[in-house]
Amino acid sequence: MVKVQRMGGVVLAAAVLLVAMVAMVAAELVPVMDKDLESEASMMNLYQRWRSVYNGSLDHVEKPSRFDTFKENARHINEFNKREDEPYKLGLNQFSDLTDEEFDSGMYTGALLEDTGNVSLSSGMIDDDDDDELLASAANKKVPCKWDWRRHGAVTPVKNQKKCGSCWAFGMVGAVEGINAIKTGKLKSLSEQEVLDCSGAGTCKGGDPYKAFDHAKRPGLALDHQGHPPYYPAYVAEKKKCRFNPRKHVVKIDGKRMMRDTTEAKLKCRVYKQPVAILIEANHAFSRYSKGVFTGPCGTRLNHVVVVVGYGTTTNGIDYWIVKNSWGKGWGENGYIRMKRNVRSKAGLCGMYMRPMYPIKNK
Repeated sequence: MVKVQRMGGVVLAAAVLLVAMVAMVAAELVPVMDKDLESEASMMNLYQRWRSVYNGSLDHVEKPSRFDTFKENARHINEFNKREDEPYKLGLNQFSDLTDEEFDSGMYTGALLEDTGNVSLSSGMIDDDDDDELLASAANKKVPCKWDWRRHGAVTPVKNQKKCGSCWAFGMVGAVEGINAIKTGKLKSLSEQEVLDCSGAGTCKGGDPYKAFDHAKRPGLALDHQGHPPYYPAYVAEKKKCRFNPRKHVVKIDGKRMMRDTTEAKLKCRVYKQPVAILIEANHAFSRYSKGVFTGPCGTRLNHVVVVVGYGTTTNGIDYWIVKNSWGKGWGENGYIRMKRNVRSKAGLCGMYMRPMYPIKNK
């Protein structure tokens, strides 16, 4: 265990983390090179290598059309990565044979916040401007220039929502795992399958992450199958009958808060306190990300929930957020993406400042 002294309290956090969790290295399991695009035969060879990693069970009936889409994506990735004016690279991953329309279907995202345009404070969504402690912290500039909760035992390994629009459950659970570890000193992996089955906040066709926090308050979240018994059955990317047993160990929170149209300074202060769930637009450009600091293009059509677990600055001065995704370790930088801070848009890159949300745990 390690002690971390900061902002009016002592946080106990687990010190033992896998090196892979903190290494900012892209997976790049199937790289694309010029020689791979020289002929139909070399392209097919690349496609077969990709299929062996990401999609080995593809139906042969679909193969011709999938191969055509794959070729278009591979060429785009190869050309983009030759550019020297972008601080990030693209790569082949599990989405590389999907058309833009297929990816946009919501099967791999799933955020359906009830009201993303006009949030009512009467519904329990509290504007961050009411948080005096946070404002004072921002004014006094007490937050460090970089922070990474993975290095302080508050982030579980990257998970995979698979072919299910359940990002709303993964984002909520990730934020609760973080605050629970900070408050108790014990990092516990919690069950997204339980949230999908029992919370009433959504299905594999999408859901409301803010509503899902109510389930973490009462009755609470069960451990997932990676924990020690008793635990909830393993995630299967499909909504099942609720099998929650309240008599078994659960993790609970005391409340929730939404930071309505916040600012970078306020979000930075909050992320220094705990991992924060955010809604973003995850478009096809986002889906192709491999490594570096992502700069878009993306808009504010909020359709995906991810978790901000830290922030930092590259050696050449580019400020970024450290964001945990739920598409497995084979995507991005071992399942993470670094998203640019200090952008011109008031909404932040991909709309990330529009609806951040976090759990409250007092003891």
